[in-house]
Amino acid sequence: MGCNYLGARLANENFDGVVYVGSNFQNAILTNGSFRGAKFIAANFEGADLRGAVFDGAECTACNFKGAKFDGASFAGARMTAANFSGFAAKLADAQLRALLSGCVACDFQKASLAGRDLSGLPLVSVDFSQADLRGTKFDGAALCWYAADQTQRASKCDPMPGALVTGASFVNVQLCTDPFEPKTCTPVTAAALRRDSGSTLDGAILP
Repeated sequence: MGCNYLGARLANENFDGVVYVGSNFQNAILTNGSFRGAKFIAANFEGADLRGAVFDGAECTACNFKGAKFDGASFAGARMTAANFSGFAAKLADAQLRALLSGCVACDFQKASLAGRDLSGLPLVSVDFSQADLRGTKFDGAALCWYAADQTQRASKCDPMPGALVTGASFVNVQLCTDPFEPKTCTPVTAAALRRDSGSTLDGAILP
């Protein structure tokens, strides 16, 4: 708990199965590190070099990855909750980007560079795409909206996209779900509802 690795040089280190709470890895060199099955709570990786790192099966809750480098990293089976990836611009294979986002709940991808990526069919639960570059990004069939309890009524919400660049982005057959991880609970979203609940006019996008 509370370990401080600020600026540490820890390339190629093995962190498999570790549990860290409130630890600081800011600006640390963690290239090619292995974090398989690790658990992090409120860990700070801001500015860390995580290129080539393996997060397969890892769990991160309230972790800060702002400005971290992820080129070539792996996220198979990873679970991220309330994690901060603002400014994300990593060069990842589509499979690894899809693994990261499909396991990310209430994550911040504000100002992320995701242009032209294939995010179709993914459960994208409360992912903040505000001011992100989503030009040409494919969301077809993705679960972008869900029902949330609002006192005594059930209200719909969608991933926020105010200020996002969406020219050429495709939202064909995007879904509104009671449980975004269970396709049987989903129905198609209308263009009007998607605009309303995403906070964006979605000008230039391909809409349902």
